[in-house]
Amino acid sequence: MTTSRSDLIRKAQALHAAGRPMQAADAIAAAIEHAPDDPILYHNLAATLGDAGRQAAAVEALETGFRKGLDAPESLLVYARALAGDHRYDDAAVAYERLLKRTPLDETAHRERAQLVWMRTNDRTLAFSALDAAIDRNPNAFNLHVLRAQLHGQAEDSEREYALLNAAIDRFGPQPLLDYAASKAALACGDAEAGVRHSERLVRAAPNEEQAQAAHCAALIASGELKGAQDVLSGLRTSFPENQYYIALQATIWRVAGDDRRHELMDYDAFVFRARLEAPAGWSSLDAYLDDFVDALDARHAFKTHPFFQSVRRGSQISSITGADNPAMRAFPEAIEGPKRTFLEALGRGDDPMRARNHGDGRLLGAWSVLLPPNGFHVNHVHPEGWISTACHLRFDAEPEDDPHAGWLKFGEPGILTPTPLPPERFVAPERGVLVMFPSYMWHGVVAFTAGRDRLTVAGDIAPSGA
Repeated sequence: MTTSRSDLIRKAQALHAAGRPMQAADAIAAAIEHAPDDPILYHNLAATLGDAGRQAAAVEALETGFRKGLDAPESLLVYARALAGDHRYDDAAVAYERLLKRTPLDETAHRERAQLVWMRTNDRTLAFSALDAAIDRNPNAFNLHVLRAQLHGQAEDSEREYALLNAAIDRFGPQPLLDYAASKAALACGDAEAGVRHSERLVRAAPNEEQAQAAHCAALIASGELKGAQDVLSGLRTSFPENQYYIALQATIWRVAGDDRRHELMDYDAFVFRARLEAPAGWSSLDAYLDDFVDALDARHAFKTHPFFQSVRRGSQISSITGADNPAMRAFPEAIEGPKRTFLEALGRGDDPMRARNHGDGRLLGAWSVLLPPNGFHVNHVHPEGWISTACHLRFDAEPEDDPHAGWLKFGEPGILTPTPLPPERFVAPERGVLVMFPSYMWHGVVAFTAGRDRLTVAGDIAPSGA
């Protein structure tokens, strides 16, 4: 029995929602066989291929769609993303410029265009030039004012971010989006009182919004109002029990309060696991595989600085490595299969948020690579949509420094403001080919280093089987 086009589209939607974009792309490709001249299907195929990390194929699908009449700005945005993902940065820049001529107030296009220029040049003025010009031409474009402020924060200037947000509040009056951004910026500047002031106004204006509640909780923790923070967090954890950020907030409240229950969540001995990768099929040894893997990643790390809204600072990041054409990059899931199963077996079952989701297997949601030069680091963070997070060190040419943990992975130091500083509680030294696995809710970062060559890693998230 032949599957209909509509059935294939529904199948693709279900697969994509289940986190299986490559299988979803196959279903869309089958639907195209039923309607080869439908340009919308080529847009959908490209977007899904992009989510699977198959950027070159996404470019090809869109160019076919353009020839068949596809002309929507949304398609041009996906095209620019795919070109950038395929390392065709000059072509991507042209695509973003074309898009902004058609949609000059498109916040997403401005953010991605600014990010591309920023990563390639490490020049804030150049990166923000198109955004600044758009605001000059459209001074009442509220969303662009918010974006410009946030991007200054992403470029490590929280003071400028907060000043711009306050200026926008003066201009436009209190708005939920402004107070949300301003509360976070105030906390980044170390001002807990201002963070609470913005978050209180935010929750009055948007009392049922999840992000408003989360921002208010973080501000209350920063100010030491732990009972209020716990009241807010209890509602969030009831509604979103698997959100890893909310579990991290719980551990932080308990640590600030001196509550020993935090050790149930931050059990470093049980939950931080180290194991060496295994050589995938096609390589005679792990060292041979690692040599090819490192060469492939080095060839793709072309950026001068970090992307926006990620944890890395002053380093290069490339995403979706398992969707790349390079065989060593695509073999990474196979290389971690053995260590992953060993960890899950050692982890066992239980009632805590980590063990309760252990059904004996898990699948890699995505993997990315980070290259940190001297003075690069990761801010402390968690992975809200994960379960198990991983970090695999591939190269770190360490040299003696005053801090014996320089360049090491660190755990336990909160990525939010707390009433008093809470230092890291566990450090893990980088070792070539060693995979570190840990709960996605566990605060982690990288200690800044100033000596040596660079630090090359691959990271990823694992979801429970069936999720």
